[in-house]
Amino acid sequence: MSESNQLFNDFGPVSRAEWIDKATVDLKGADFNRKLVWRTYEGFEVQPFYTPEDMTGTDKLAQLRAIFAQSSRSWANYTEIHIQDEKKANEEALYAMKYGAQGILFHADIHKIDLNVLLKGIDIRTIHVSFALEAPSEALVEQYFNYANKEGVDLKELKGFVQADVLESWTIRGVAPDFDELAQMIKLTAQAPDFRGLAVQSASFVDAGSNVSQELAFAFNKMVELFDRLSEKDIEIKVLAGELIPVLAIGGDYFFEIAKMRAFRLLAASILKAYGVDASQLKIVSVNSLWSKSLYDPYVNMLRNTTEGMAAVMGGCDALLTRSHDCSYQEPSNFSRRIALNVSNLLKEETYLDKVVDPAAGSYYIENLTLSLTDKALEIFKEIESKGGFVIAFENNTIQGMIAGVKAQKEKDIAQRKNVFVGINRYPNLNEKVPFIKHDGAAKEVNGIKLLVPQRAARLFEDLRQRTQEYFENTGKLPKVYLACFGNLAMRKARATFAADFFGTAGFEMMGEFFFDNIENAARESAASDADIVVMCGADDDYIENGEAFAKTFKAIAKDKQLVLAGNPADMVEKLKAAGVDEFIHVRTNAIEALNAFQEKLLTTV
Repeated sequence: MSESNQLFNDFGPVSRAEWIDKATVDLKGADFNRKLVWRTYEGFEVQPFYTPEDMTGTDKLAQLRAIFAQSSRSWANYTEIHIQDEKKANEEALYAMKYGAQGILFHADIHKIDLNVLLKGIDIRTIHVSFALEAPSEALVEQYFNYANKEGVDLKELKGFVQADVLESWTIRGVAPDFDELAQMIKLTAQAPDFRGLAVQSASFVDAGSNVSQELAFAFNKMVELFDRLSEKDIEIKVLAGELIPVLAIGGDYFFEIAKMRAFRLLAASILKAYGVDASQLKIVSVNSLWSKSLYDPYVNMLRNTTEGMAAVMGGCDALLTRSHDCSYQEPSNFSRRIALNVSNLLKEETYLDKVVDPAAGSYYIENLTLSLTDKALEIFKEIESKGGFVIAFENNTIQGMIAGVKAQKEKDIAQRKNVFVGINRYPNLNEKVPFIKHDGAAKEVNGIKLLVPQRAARLFEDLRQRTQEYFENTGKLPKVYLACFGNLAMRKARATFAADFFGTAGFEMMGEFFFDNIENAARESAASDADIVVMCGADDDYIENGEAFAKTFKAIAKDKQLVLAGNPADMVEKLKAAGVDEFIHVRTNAIEALNAFQEKLLTTV
């Protein structure tokens, strides 16, 4: 050790046990595991801290570092454009390129496109041109290759992919997978080494509510299924591996998403090795998920897009498609498309993440998370393979059942507001109006096979807001909430804030906070107001002392109004109910169920 570093001799290493002992003291008797250890949707635990002692078994990560060392840290900045008119789509593409787009994903519902119009002014040598199709199309690829030849572009110079995941279409829409057409298309795309034809998407799992381990496992189950089906059609595994292009949806859990990307490469290396092929040239496309977005307060989606994009880049994506913040309910404008492109621009030009080989390497937390996800995903992958593979497991509704269990827990946590969606189940903007969007969240079946239903995670809260908004459009009225505050200054304020946030998530009108020193006056004035709901806001001690008196006085005057208490004074609940309190709202309340019940009582004309 050099003279300048002698200071470190004064600080001995601190063991994990010592850290736990110190934390336990600070917890003042509370259980360490219950308070600080996170039990994830994956089924494994995440510790509150990690030390070098937790790095045993991380030798597997040497393979990951070797893969990253061979790759460029640059990624292609993608935008997506839906082709309704080739000229308009071309104008949108040129605009996007002006603001940093290096790749264009054209969504085409038709397989015959005027490429002379669509690609006018686009240098297909340098711009990644890709196509998203509902079904594979040999004809479209042949048309694109003919266009390239006409423009004097060698097929080896083309970069991009065709997103035509036949199993994705099957799991969402029930469209029978056309493996024959996919095989013919891949035989053609194989002529262009950097234009890939075997897309494997994970969005259907993420947007249906799966956990990260399931997403990883099912994506590889799909890959194996595709390899097996297509190898039967005289395509070598080596060719299929070269055509593989995973398109992974990125969710909102920042560290998990970084680890997911790294785990995917580890799993790919292991599974492809079993086929006798190398995974070092694997290219991964990352795209924002629908699950993590919101219909209301859509500008928050810009922030979500940024953290998701950063997670994808930190995890090592090769292309990043940042969707426009408003794409879930309207055609993106040039403004929203430019802001989406600026996510990648910012990550490259202002954070320099393209200059570091593996930014997450060395983080005890992320390294452990990577291995935990790898192990759990491999366990699920093997389970599905033991049941006959992806198609059989999906036909038997096994995969759907596994996802449904996780989704139910996620939705419960969102309903109880343990999982926060800003602008939706917390901090709602009550002045906002959005287009009416009918959600069809009902499970669909085709021949007894349950289809996956992509949705936003907070869809049930959006439904509440839309129902209230529709009531206002029809009647010109909103349910009004009066906050009657008394007693302890800090607690009455805290519970008033909680109540305003709670009812605001359903779009109810907040009349304001009204403070009283006299319980009799509080009950009488709130009862005389034109509110539909009156909420008592105070400390538990205030409810014990004055809650029954408030409720009795209030109900004697306004028996038809809803009287709600903010809090859960367990020893007083039955007495307060007997005195006239209709409902109790607190941190363990299922807000969806409670607010639905209020709407049933108050929105009588819709």
